[in-house]
Amino acid sequence: MCKQIVLLAAVIASLLFGSFAMAAKSENPGPEIIKLKMGKKELEFSHHKHQKIAKNQCWECHDKKVGKIIGWSEATAHKVCIPCHDLNEKGPVICKGCHKK
Repeated sequence: MCKQIVLLAAVIASLLFGSFAMAAKSENPGPEIIKLKMGKKELEFSHHKHQKIAKNQCWECHDKKVGKIIGWSEATAHKVCIPCHDLNEKGPVICKGCHKK
């Protein structure tokens, strides 16, 4: 009886752990590097690195569905990127961090 309880607990724990591990994995990781257009310039964006930082919570950057960020612009970058960089104290937060001459 005791062995059955231990075995049942082990099965339940593995199912729970497996479902948490699956939830943290992105179904569509997208490209590793994305080239974001910033006016006439292109910004190389490390998508996989940011996914890892955001723990695959795609909604942190994407509004409704995974894919291109609709209406991507400098204003979007200011609204989405800078607050996150500031909060995590990592990444550019001042103008010349992205706007290099």
